[in-house]
Amino acid sequence: MAGPQQSARRVVRFGVFQVDLGAGELFKQGIKIRLQQQPLRVLALLLEHAGEVVTREDLRQAIWPAGTFVEFDVGLDAAIHKLRAALDDSAESPRFVETLPRRGYRFIAAVDGVAQPLEESPPKRKVLVWAGGLAVAAALLLALDHGGLHDRLRGRPPSATPPSIAVLPLTNLGTDASDAALADGMTEELIGILARLGQVRVIASTSVFGFKGRPIDVRRIADSLRVSHILEGGFRRVGSRLRLQVRLVDARDGSTRWAATYDREMKDVFATQDELAGAVARELEVRLEGRTGSNLLRHRTRNIEAYELYLRGHDLTLHFTDSGLRAGLEYFNQAIALDSTFAAAYAAAARGYALLGWSGNPGFSLGELRTRAEAAVRKALALDDSLAEAHAALGVILMLWRGDPTSAEAEARRALALNPAEPRVHEQLAHIALLTGRPTDVLAEARLGLEADPLSPTAITMVARALYRNGRCDEALAQLQPVAGLRPPVRWAVLTAGLCFAEQRRWPEAIAALRQGGETGGVHGRTMLGFVLAQSGQRQEARQILAELLARQQRSGNLASDVAIVHAGLGDFDGAFTWLNRAADEGPALATTPLLEEIMGPAFRDLRRDPRFERVRKRLGLSR
Repeated sequence: MAGPQQSARRVVRFGVFQVDLGAGELFKQGIKIRLQQQPLRVLALLLEHAGEVVTREDLRQAIWPAGTFVEFDVGLDAAIHKLRAALDDSAESPRFVETLPRRGYRFIAAVDGVAQPLEESPPKRKVLVWAGGLAVAAALLLALDHGGLHDRLRGRPPSATPPSIAVLPLTNLGTDASDAALADGMTEELIGILARLGQVRVIASTSVFGFKGRPIDVRRIADSLRVSHILEGGFRRVGSRLRLQVRLVDARDGSTRWAATYDREMKDVFATQDELAGAVARELEVRLEGRTGSNLLRHRTRNIEAYELYLRGHDLTLHFTDSGLRAGLEYFNQAIALDSTFAAAYAAAARGYALLGWSGNPGFSLGELRTRAEAAVRKALALDDSLAEAHAALGVILMLWRGDPTSAEAEARRALALNPAEPRVHEQLAHIALLTGRPTDVLAEARLGLEADPLSPTAITMVARALYRNGRCDEALAQLQPVAGLRPPVRWAVLTAGLCFAEQRRWPEAIAALRQGGETGGVHGRTMLGFVLAQSGQRQEARQILAELLARQQRSGNLASDVAIVHAGLGDFDGAFTWLNRAADEGPALATTPLLEEIMGPAFRDLRRDPRFERVRKRLGLSR
């Protein structure tokens, strides 16, 4: 590849690197290095003041001015991390960027050329950070109108790129705070309806809900999510009446492309959603191909009360916390009691029961969980075999409770064919690939999930787990930077960080991360802490954790796999295989602990070399 065009005023060289500040590009020995805008602007400011201290306040004022939608500390730390990764630099032994604790940074290498402040680029590469410190630059192309009529009317050249849209959370404009969950549920429904159009790229709910309750800057949100359109609005319920105000915004210039107010009876909510989706489709110039009326919405129930209960349950289970799953199941079962033909409620309940075994304290016996999950998914499919959520739930059950990854993957792919815009199915396929030891497939599916849901902490974390599985720990740790500041922490983010640090033999950092994982990840977090403590030589504390697990296993069972993992950390493979076989004997081991996914990862390579592993692997359902 050719190097950058030379410019005496705008090109700065240091070591084997050179920066073209006019073009905003970094090169290493003539090869272009990918670096996002914010780290590049940090580098430009450091080069401008080479040899001098640039304080954190200087950087904040220059790059994160007042009024920007950013949590500064997290954003700066992430930018410095990415800059050092691009320069092959380190904080411990810096060659280029030196950290001055509590003060700022200094560029310490010799510089050839005169640096000038980096010009502000058009806003299409800005990074946006939302509640809790989540900073993500969405890895999507900016999509434009389909067909190009709107462009032609505005004098723009037509675009062949399909339209894309983000549905921002509907604002609860009423006085009843309990209607907030209903507004969230309606947002989720609208996302699903628009996704079923097939010709529109729709951003998933997890990413858009990050903007809930925050000031709306449509252009900035669209830049972050890489979408051509934003749908925003408000919801108010007064007695039996529903008032919905919405507008469709062209993200390129912030203009309102279409707006409407729906003032209807609550019983007409389905027709209202249907009408709204059809209007958006027409404005986006999407051919509905017969998917109008009930074909577009596929009404799930005619019982308004059941529908509200379903929406409230869906809102609670969105992030798959133990408490959220239990509360959501209560709502789903209440909805089913009101409408025994409500297929989506059965599918949601099936998935909830299937995942509840991972909680460590499900409140049901394993046999009852399995019976409930399988009965609910059978009913959902009997009512509507074309329901994507039902096939996805069946895939979870087949993987976790039946140990049949081949059939589980087939059901997940059927769900994806029915609803291509569902990012959780890509995460589900990534989990199946994790369990069956296919690291390349894990990364491919994880990236597809992140593309559909670019600000989702779970999607970000799944990509990090995939990078770890592929032996790319530095990249995995960089991927985790955006979610590092979230409170409460993302369970698998801290566990993956701990495993990466352990793989690099950075034991203090690994143990610190896994102690945090023990606080957020319950018993399974303690298990991984015990494993890494044993590997680092802190065997006494590891044995204490093993004793805790054995006592808990004796009281309530379901922890045989966890006991095996700590034995493996201690190098006691005889004990590890004894307990792995016991886990297989006791029932569906995958349904009781997510940690079996990690047995196929780098930390357990020595265990997998043992000839006994292939036999127990088949018994545990870890092979295709």
